[in-house]
Amino acid sequence: MTSDGGRDRELTGRSALLKQRIERLENQEELIRNSIGGQQGFEAPENQALAELRKELELELSRNRVVIFGTSHDIQDNGHELNAELGRRLSFLTEKFAPTVMMEEWCIDRPPSFASQFAHNQGLVYSNVGPPQQEEFRTLGYAPINYPGHNGTLGACWEAPPMYEYGPLEKQENRERHMAQKVQDEMKNHQTGIFIVGLAHLHSMFSRLCQADLNVAAYSWLG
Repeated sequence: MTSDGGRDRELTGRSALLKQRIERLENQEELIRNSIGGQQGFEAPENQALAELRKELELELSRNRVVIFGTSHDIQDNGHELNAELGRRLSFLTEKFAPTVMMEEWCIDRPPSFASQFAHNQGLVYSNVGPPQQEEFRTLGYAPINYPGHNGTLGACWEAPPMYEYGPLEKQENRERHMAQKVQDEMKNHQTGIFIVGLAHLHSMFSRLCQADLNVAAYSWLG
């Protein structure tokens, strides 16, 4: 970050949006000063909004920004009935944070996601940061415990009400370490990015990325 709050740095993401707002307010102040014409004894009052925006810009420039969006994986499928609603939310976050990259927890053996198409249409870099299909990352998945193929703690329980078992913990940990590192690697080339992840990982990924010295905001939606 430069000593003048980033004026000599090419800004992208929310930093660029904040700088535009600051410049508009600065221009308005300059017009007011010029219209008053240097009246004797006049001193313009402090512009609180401008001061707060400058603080926000300083914070935004101090660390790269990651916006985590937690949702349900089925909604991420291209062709899901809630794709349009997912698109509304991604459009809102894209407008407010101006990311240059969209990262996503996604399976490499599944068709391209809705988010990958959205990123392409928005001119964003897209990166699948999901783990590969290897045993060290293989969790119990989304098979309910009353499904014949369930291989969790209780095995298949036909009498069970519909629910899913989370885990195994060590494999979920492996997945999150992998995703956190991939996000960090991507953010070396971007000031602002959106990261779409399964809601079960929202809190822990928030914590991991903060510990990695990224500036994190998090949102969630389950349809």
